[in-house]
Amino acid sequence: MKKKLRLRGYVIPSICILLLGIILYSGYKIWELVDVSDQEVVPTNYVNKSTNERITPTISVVDAIIKPYDNENVKVSIPFYNINDSDSNQQSALIYYENIYMQNTGIMYTCENEFNVIAVLDGTIKDIKDDPIMGKIVEIDHNNNNITIYQSLANVNVSVGQKVIQGEIIGVSGQNKIVNNDLYALHFEVYKDGELINPESFYKLSIEELNEQN
Repeated sequence: MKKKLRLRGYVIPSICILLLGIILYSGYKIWELVDVSDQEVVPTNYVNKSTNERITPTISVVDAIIKPYDNENVKVSIPFYNINDSDSNQQSALIYYENIYMQNTGIMYTCENEFNVIAVLDGTIKDIKDDPIMGKIVEIDHNNNNITIYQSLANVNVSVGQKVIQGEIIGVSGQNKIVNNDLYALHFEVYKDGELINPESFYKLSIEELNEQN
């Protein structure tokens, strides 16, 4: 008669301890792998920031029309002549040159210090010329029959055919033969749909109104 094999008392506890050790070790290795994987993930914000910093915008996001200068000390020396305005306002909007009074077709801005002249909207430089009375003149086409003209510039930083964005410096203020030579000047005109309009009214137009076709 064969004898039955009997496991000694310490075998089963030893096996249990061994299995438990294997389970704990396996769990630790899995946790270690997951932790390393998490550490290797590149933060999304860093990638986006790095990418965005390399992008150079070619078109600005225009919310409103701005004025053609960047100096808060610039003042209106001669306003736009409005045929429907009062007599006193019309008189202040007259240009006197060589014993002749002329209606101002834009706004004459002046300042005691030189100031930057900037594009009021995105556009394309349409023309640049020198005038014996008004100095250097830059004309910008903003599409949809909107044109702005910057006169009395001392220096010009742009060229014909160049695209400019709103706020870009196109030149610096200079002198003309209309105002006191001790002042730096900018004479600014606006054509909308082929007609001269008051620049002050132009600044108040919404972008939707500005882009309306005839």
